[in-house]
Amino acid sequence: MKGMKSIYNFEKEISKYGLTLDQYEESLDLISKRQLGLNDYDFSEIKDMFKIDMHYDTIRKASQTIYGGAFVSEYLKWKGLLNSSSDTKIAKAKELIGEHYLLKKQVQSENRQLNKFKNEFIKSISIAEELAAIQEDNGFVVNVPEYCHVELNESSEYEMIVHITDWHIGYIINNCKGNYFNWETANLRVNQLISECYKYIDLYNVKKIYVINTGDMIEHISMRKNQSQFCEFNQSQQINHAIEIIFRLLVALCKNCNVEYDSICGNHDRINGDYSANLDGDNADTIIREQIKKYSELANMSRLTVVNRSHTDKEIVKEICGLLIKAKHGDKGVKDDKQDLKNDISMDEEFYDIMIKGHEHNHRVISENRGRYIVSGGCLSGYNDYSTNFGCATVASQTIFVLSDGKIETIKYVQLN
Repeated sequence: MKGMKSIYNFEKEISKYGLTLDQYEESLDLISKRQLGLNDYDFSEIKDMFKIDMHYDTIRKASQTIYGGAFVSEYLKWKGLLNSSSDTKIAKAKELIGEHYLLKKQVQSENRQLNKFKNEFIKSISIAEELAAIQEDNGFVVNVPEYCHVELNESSEYEMIVHITDWHIGYIINNCKGNYFNWETANLRVNQLISECYKYIDLYNVKKIYVINTGDMIEHISMRKNQSQFCEFNQSQQINHAIEIIFRLLVALCKNCNVEYDSICGNHDRINGDYSANLDGDNADTIIREQIKKYSELANMSRLTVVNRSHTDKEIVKEICGLLIKAKHGDKGVKDDKQDLKNDISMDEEFYDIMIKGHEHNHRVISENRGRYIVSGGCLSGYNDYSTNFGCATVASQTIFVLSDGKIETIKYVQLN
């Protein structure tokens, strides 16, 4: 068997896409785990990670490329036969069912062990609780304006949702077609968002605001091999700065309104860069949310409510002004927004009036049957070199919703130039 001929010249075929055999196997492993739902890497991220000379959507759809169809089957069979003697059981198994199938089973087994372990220890929860204890024991003080101490008893027919998403604190963009982003720029853009919120608070006499955070508040530093070179801060600093800037937004919105803050994590928020090794719920959002809650308690902020949410929650569902809202990060599930909404309605047996999503860095509003809307939020950073390669130069933005009794009064696309 050793020296068996193949219909493919594997090294030559793989090199056409800028890959070595080792790189191909590593990227194939990530794609296999992505298809099993064991990681949440975008195909665009995998393309960037290995500098694959192929469009990311072609990798996703791959059926006639090096990532699908007969090629993968032949490659794994060829590799198994070259590395095993034909008289062993494992070689026979590889001949019959392919190494790819055995790899999937191995990964599934490892994932079950991780699931068992994650129930015993979640690092981010431990960190959040330890920080809170240290603050209390050492008389930590948070100073806020006087207006935060008194809950408003006024009401209005209008309520507001401020959807914040994909702030990527710590990320650096240096002059991508005139767009810059760093910590200073992030603060200037949040200032713009606060000013726009004040405008609509006054216009509609809003007294209650729901701040819904759908994740990716930090950039991370190790999800991709070259990611750290585009980061201004390390991961712990990113989390600290995210707490600071979100809390500042909430304090500002409390000036004229009672505010409720609710959040879930995004794929950039996970603590471990490797999705398959990351424990479910072990994410920066858990630390950020718990610290904002502790800041609010220490400052005696009667106008701010922080929703108690499980560290493993992947979505937010709430009723506001008689409308049922569902919010999620949006990195999982189908890419077709309308089909995504239909799937969630079917799975949850709930007819959502508004679905709010992040992740795509692109503001988009899609209307559905019976006045339903799917609204994708923008990002704080704006476009970068990667997005412009695909003709996407969406400016930095966030979204404001104004609702009344059973009605969507406005969906405001807030550009943050």
